[in-house]
Amino acid sequence: MISWNDVRVEIETAIKNGDQAALDTIRRAKMKALVTRTGRPMIIYAADFLGKGRGTPDVGIDFADKDGFREAVTGLPAEAVDVLLHSPGGSAEAAESIVKMLRSHFKSIRFIVPDIAKSAATMLALSGDAILMDACAELGPIDPQFQIPRGDGSVVMAPGQAIIDQFDTMEKKIKADPRSLPVHIPILQIYAPSLYQQAKNAIALSKNLVKEWLSAYMFADRKRTERARLASAVARYLGDHNKFKSHAKGVRLEDFRTINALKPVKISDLAEDAELHSLVRGLHYAIGFAFSGSTTLKIFENSEGRAMIRHMRMVQVQAPPGMQQLIALERPPAEPAIPA
Repeated sequence: MISWNDVRVEIETAIKNGDQAALDTIRRAKMKALVTRTGRPMIIYAADFLGKGRGTPDVGIDFADKDGFREAVTGLPAEAVDVLLHSPGGSAEAAESIVKMLRSHFKSIRFIVPDIAKSAATMLALSGDAILMDACAELGPIDPQFQIPRGDGSVVMAPGQAIIDQFDTMEKKIKADPRSLPVHIPILQIYAPSLYQQAKNAIALSKNLVKEWLSAYMFADRKRTERARLASAVARYLGDHNKFKSHAKGVRLEDFRTINALKPVKISDLAEDAELHSLVRGLHYAIGFAFSGSTTLKIFENSEGRAMIRHMRMVQVQAPPGMQQLIALERPPAEPAIPA
């Protein structure tokens, strides 16, 4: 099995030998080797959400990603594709647009998850015909999260289900004892007029999209009534915040093999094919070096050499006397990559 250090040495050696674009050439060579092994063209969709992009909105799935996917599908045959997915998630609505784009181009889609694909990225993976991942990789719950502004100007993330549960609990307490209303007013003031219903709608949307995609693609070979039943069970399980308690909790290969609701998901262990596993791991490490060794924030790339690389620009801003700081712009420009 290839290691992180093996890829580091490979990149450093290439740079010493004069390849100043080694971060790109090594990654693309590893993608080519993987495509040769699978016989399927490939798309990389990866974000640096564990590094310099940690906590920034641009690493998430959003509508700006449509341009990257549009570039990545260009030139690929329409039969089948593998999509290597490394993402913290993001907008369910943007994920829906991406799924429509991929499905309008390819007849068969397999998602490969070498490490992490959470939230809306889990939803994206469940739109495939199959998923490949290893025991260390993880998907996650699909329950929606909301940004709630606080009085001090800060913002906190809150699960949609927690918003609903808290409101329902306060309502019961106030009905039981109207004198308790003043105690709850500070919390009630946080709720926008439509927040309660928005939370319900968002939960329904994420579950409905997953049910729709599983029924149409991954479970398409099953009877119609069985498709609907199995898809509903998967969506209900993954969308239950009160079951997971945390949106960051991982859902791993073992869970898909032991939890009844998840067993129908067509998910395979990369470790069952040692060569394929090593090729995927090597490509994942090479993507990681592209992030850590440059300003690259997101990679949209296909195995035919077409890509859109989104960078994080760093600009100097005025700071207190004696201090200067660098800040990341929220919307870094996309830069087309030179075909390999």
